[in-house]
Amino acid sequence: MSLITVAVQCHNFQRRLCWMLSSLAQQTARDVALVDVAHLPRNGAPATEAVLDFFGADVRLKSSAWDDHGTFQKRGLVRNRQLAECATEWLLFADCDMVYHPEFFARLAAELSANHAKATHMLSSGRISNPQEAANELVDGAIGAAPVCVAEAFACASGLPRIVKRNVGAGFSQLINARHAPHGGYYVTPQENADWAWDGQYQKARSDFQFRKRLGRLGGARRDLPEWFSQNLIHLNHHRDKEAGRHLEEQR
Repeated sequence: MSLITVAVQCHNFQRRLCWMLSSLAQQTARDVALVDVAHLPRNGAPATEAVLDFFGADVRLKSSAWDDHGTFQKRGLVRNRQLAECATEWLLFADCDMVYHPEFFARLAAELSANHAKATHMLSSGRISNPQEAANELVDGAIGAAPVCVAEAFACASGLPRIVKRNVGAGFSQLINARHAPHGGYYVTPQENADWAWDGQYQKARSDFQFRKRLGRLGGARRDLPEWFSQNLIHLNHHRDKEAGRHLEEQR
């Protein structure tokens, strides 16, 4: 039975999603993780549905389609559904442009079981990213209009130049103990995009920060995973288009 649900949202990142699912198909312990993909229907090239069908035999998958683009961009609303439907002990909010070491989930399951059974909230202590142009060239060189499983995905991605960052966003690599998640999940006002807005995003109350604080009140300060986990997941960097008003608009 799966121990960890990996909850991602995909809009125009289908090529990077192929890289992520390739790395999950290449895990030494594939049964540990179940991937929950929230997406807009019939979106992208390749389409998300085609990617999910392609990897369905090798990765444990579930999916949910969101017809309303505006609601989908309120990521707290999407995460609330993923929290409510989570049937595993842990839920990992992750980006769909991550590539994982083949031992990542086997070691993560062992780490959580041995050392963090009572923790409510955990983060990676950092992240390895890479130059945007190099990442785009790598991704686009392997994935065209049809889904492809990238051979040795982590080895390929880790061969790019490395940029070490210590800031870890709410969706990048955030583990939630689903047994202790606060009732109602994220606070999000449906009429407002308070949990993601390029205009004044640091001035408004951020629903992910509120959620973390509520988790902290339930179980004390958050815990960080050991450094190995930060060193062994690769973020395939991408352009963030502030003029578009969202960071998920361009086909990636």
